Amino acid sequence: MPKAASPLINARLRVYLAGNAASAVGTWAQRVVLLWLAWDTTQSSFMLGLMAMADLLPSVIVAPFAGTLIDRKHRLRLALRLQLLSILPPCMMLLATVAGLVSPAFLLVVAGLTGTLNGFDHPTRMVVVSSIVPKGDIPGAVAINSMVFNLARMLGPAAAGLALTLGTLWSVFIFNAISYLLFALILSRLACQEATEKGTDNDAPANPTIGQHQGSSWSAVRNGLTSQHKLLLLFFALLALCYRPIFELLPAFAVHLAVSEAERATAFSLMTSAQGFGATLGALVTSVLLTRGRPLMLTMGFGLVAVVGCVLFLLSNALWAALTSLMLLSGAILANGICTQVVLQTQVPDTVRGKVLSLYTMIFRGLPALGAMAVGLLADKAHERVIFAIGSLPVLVMLLRITWILNKDRKKEAPSRL
Repeated sequence: MPKAASPLINARLRVYLAGNAASAVGTWAQRVVLLWLAWDTTQSSFMLGLMAMADLLPSVIVAPFAGTLIDRKHRLRLALRLQLLSILPPCMMLLATVAGLVSPAFLLVVAGLTGTLNGFDHPTRMVVVSSIVPKGDIPGAVAINSMVFNLARMLGPAAAGLALTLGTLWSVFIFNAISYLLFALILSRLACQEATEKGTDNDAPANPTIGQHQGSSWSAVRNGLTSQHKLLLLFFALLALCYRPIFELLPAFAVHLAVSEAERATAFSLMTSAQGFGATLGALVTSVLLTRGRPLMLTMGFGLVAVVGCVLFLLSNALWAALTSLMLLSGAILANGICTQVVLQTQVPDTVRGKVLSLYTMIFRGLPALGAMAVGLLADKAHERVIFAIGSLPVLVMLLRITWILNKDRKKEAPSRL
């Protein structure tokens, strides 16, 4: 644990994590409120799929632009401007809630705008973490940042559940707007400190090679990724498509649990909090295991745990069983993502790192939207649990296939080392 926590010695990282945590709590609280409003007004799994698509799919569209922008601009200043723009969606929801103008169409518009901004913001935040710590601290910093983010993912839904119970939805939107402003102030301070220390222009790229011709083409991404990198991204994509849509459709699963109708909203908020708590535990375990190396094999191990967690969740009818298995599933998926990100952050050239992490974001946000939309369309013909059970089969097959390939490659490398 002391070695895993060593990146926290960096004062700049501590300040950044504080701002990121506040922003993430507000983001997750608002997301839960939007999903519940969509379900409460329509009682439709298809509407939940549409909301997931509106929130996540824009990342697929903006990913190429986001990656190019990150590799060409000063990353702290870019993150600052994105936080200021992100204040707009909660302000829109606040005004609509007060005026009584909330409708399914309006919720889709807000979710789409939020998703577009997050498509730029998510990879930018990941790159910023790796740029404010020494290279040796990147694995630990990535794990700690994920831990903080997912702790916020636990606290945000809990706050949203309280607001839903008290009927004070407007408080969630006010808090979210303030959290973005607070994070923007912190990023501004970090950018000014960096400019003072290096004597550079605030808007200049932090790395002088960023933005040069060798990093400007997306073909450079293919050259910067090895076959192992591509396999990791492929498995990460399969988990995002087949398992992560479960988190987007939690209101539908809450309805089928053995709880009363009056307790369904509370069950939904508890399930979302359990998802965040499990992810936080997954990040904690990963931060310790990464100090011992072997992120490639850890990625596959956590993939196997995800399969087990999904099966247990699909078999759960009691709330406690659903919460426990959901924590296991969420923690395993998050740990797989951390290990994949650590490999990319430490092994991919800096000149294309923004584009690679934009691709990571495109998978992380876009494929769950497609999966949720597909499940929503099929929900009238088959139960959600049956659909996700069938989706576990290709995940398990791919897990076995990639593990076999990685072991084969390791055996080939062994003689050459001798």
